[in-house]
Amino acid sequence: MSIQAFFTRWYFRSQFKPKPGTHISVEEARQGMARMSRWQMPLPQGVHLKSLPADAAAGLCPAEWLSVQAPQRTVMYFHGGGYFSCGVDTHRPVAASLSRRAQARVLSVDYRLAPEHACPAAVDDALAWYREVLGDTPAAQIVMAGDSAGGGLVLACLQAALQQGLPMPAGAVLFSPWVDLAATGESIHTQAHNDVMFNPENLADAAQWYLAGRSPSDPVASPLFGDMAGLPPLLIFASRSEILLSDATRLQDKAVAAGVSSQLVLQSNMPHVWPIMVMLPEAKASLRQVAAFMRERVPGL
Repeated sequence: MSIQAFFTRWYFRSQFKPKPGTHISVEEARQGMARMSRWQMPLPQGVHLKSLPADAAAGLCPAEWLSVQAPQRTVMYFHGGGYFSCGVDTHRPVAASLSRRAQARVLSVDYRLAPEHACPAAVDDALAWYREVLGDTPAAQIVMAGDSAGGGLVLACLQAALQQGLPMPAGAVLFSPWVDLAATGESIHTQAHNDVMFNPENLADAAQWYLAGRSPSDPVASPLFGDMAGLPPLLIFASRSEILLSDATRLQDKAVAAGVSSQLVLQSNMPHVWPIMVMLPEAKASLRQVAAFMRERVPGL
């Protein structure tokens, strides 16, 4: 573990993780993430940003493109935040890093958030943008990626696309995906102390806001319980020290059992979604692996 990762773990445990038994507030969480997003570094040299407003007529939520000149592939990125916080601004560093490392144009989708917009609003937004991108980009040139809730959203979007007969992208990358809102994985409890960011009750709060009465076992919200057959190749990352570890390991097992090509990368002593913390040496190493996966899946134009 690098010294940067050590201090990042300390910061999250001391300044971010709620005390056991403490419930989170939507507004406080959003304000906290907004404050953190103000400290962002400039875009990497050669990466350009284009904001896209919502298009009600087309059924599209806001989004933004981050792109290098002459991109070789297209990435659709879905941010995490428990389905109730964060956005394209908080996750711009990882989207920009993927653009540079994978020589890609990256569409970062600002999907609607709970509790104002409960499930399946996020899935509808993701699927609408996938249809839009497919209008001018072959599926074989697209890779999806997302972290935490965004990782779950990638999987839910893929399953919905399969049900509607849409072609699959070339691959998908999931950072610590939240795919089981019913919280049936053993790591929810066995890793509660080791996780430096969350307690089990924090996941329960977020799930309640997003589900709004829907069954937590409904695959639209919890794609772990959906059909894995026909999914594109997956690259999954998770920390051995996070409460969502079992989401990743069970997803890996179910995907492989369904005949999906899937690789699970586990790392010890890392915080939840460490690959998006782009200044960490461990994140840089993980993002190099992601870029290699994207180049392998989409060799280039």
